[in-house]
Amino acid sequence: MKERIFKLSTLLVAATVFLTGCLNSGTGDEEAESLGPNEATVQTTSSQLSNDYYRAVIVDGQYQLGASANADASTSSAGNVEAFEEGLLRISKEVFPTDQYYMQEGQIIDEETMTSWLSRESPTNPEGLNPAAPDEEEIRQRASESVAPSDAPEDPENPENIDNPEQEGLESSESSVSDPAESTQDEPGEGEALMAPPGNVSNTPIYISQIMEKDIMTETDDGFAISGIVIGLAMNSVYEYTDANGVVHQQEISVGEMRERGKQYANIIVGRLRNTEELRSVPIVVGLYSTAPNNAVVGGTYMVDGISREGNAVTDWTERNEYRVALPLVSSDQQTDQFLYFDNFQQEVAGFFPNLNGISGEALYADDQLVSLEIEVVTQFYQKSEITALAQHINDVAQRTLPSEVAIEITIRSANGIEAYVGRPAGATQFENHIFN
Repeated sequence: MKERIFKLSTLLVAATVFLTGCLNSGTGDEEAESLGPNEATVQTTSSQLSNDYYRAVIVDGQYQLGASANADASTSSAGNVEAFEEGLLRISKEVFPTDQYYMQEGQIIDEETMTSWLSRESPTNPEGLNPAAPDEEEIRQRASESVAPSDAPEDPENPENIDNPEQEGLESSESSVSDPAESTQDEPGEGEALMAPPGNVSNTPIYISQIMEKDIMTETDDGFAISGIVIGLAMNSVYEYTDANGVVHQQEISVGEMRERGKQYANIIVGRLRNTEELRSVPIVVGLYSTAPNNAVVGGTYMVDGISREGNAVTDWTERNEYRVALPLVSSDQQTDQFLYFDNFQQEVAGFFPNLNGISGEALYADDQLVSLEIEVVTQFYQKSEITALAQHINDVAQRTLPSEVAIEITIRSANGIEAYVGRPAGATQFENHIFN
């Protein structure tokens, strides 16, 4: 490892004051006597697994966890958790190449600050990004308006005439209101999810569910300095809440509203970070992630990303035409030649080993081009010779049937866990494999 002793820059010290103590090493209380009160031992990993990964910055011999790993917020599913970070790292590498920059988990926005930002705006939490919840009087008024025919408004596009509460930096949006004509009118069953009824708190959804921060570092003569910040904003595509009767309601949030709200949130967050003088010229990259619903088999994708090189606004927004596909396709109506590669792989592997429990996959596309493919093969047997034979056969079939130039990961799993791995990084021509003991 490379190792240096350097004085923590005023940038991080100032950020600590601004955001209630973000960098754990900034106190210096536990440092050796040879170090000053604002000094710390900073190292980086000398090994880089590949150009796909950043080398990590390590402070005082420990990897620094980010607030997004601890904040009381959730992207709702394992698929979303993985896709949220994986996509943000792809965006980061497009701006900050891995051979020129180091990375550490976000240390600027601490857990308390992140929790505050992700909560609803209120008199006790003016920093909340999500809109304030209506008070009881407003809910009663909405309910009475929704059941009184004589009070029904004439505007067909907004039959409830409901305005979202005002919020700093955000304008009210009609698209956040569900059309009551589309709501389910039948008696709900236990745990059944319904479109939200009129006059309810769901008319002020939780729009943003998670914030992820990654700090980009460079090595200088004095040590390491922050050279960029990458932030992901997870936007809810479906807002769920449980009413007083225990019934789960759902309200879809349009892509247009997610993007509009997300861009406004991005400007607010960048503006708050820019209040720290030392962060005023640091490039800040922001990606807007569309969270997949809880019942989705695969995770979500990023809609757009932009950058703020200075000032409080994120500019140069770039569309990201990405989508994920769960394979094999369940509906015959979805069958196209686009996914024949997976069908051929599945048939050849299953035909050779009939005792498999299943073969499934997840494909990521960008601009209708396959970017990455993950396949899981579940087997009933786990004798070493059987696993070895299966891995060898999968290696051969994958070489023949799966697309070239894209990143592919194939895991072979039994009741005992992962038994073998077959994979190929993007751009490689041959697969690598490993049998786990």
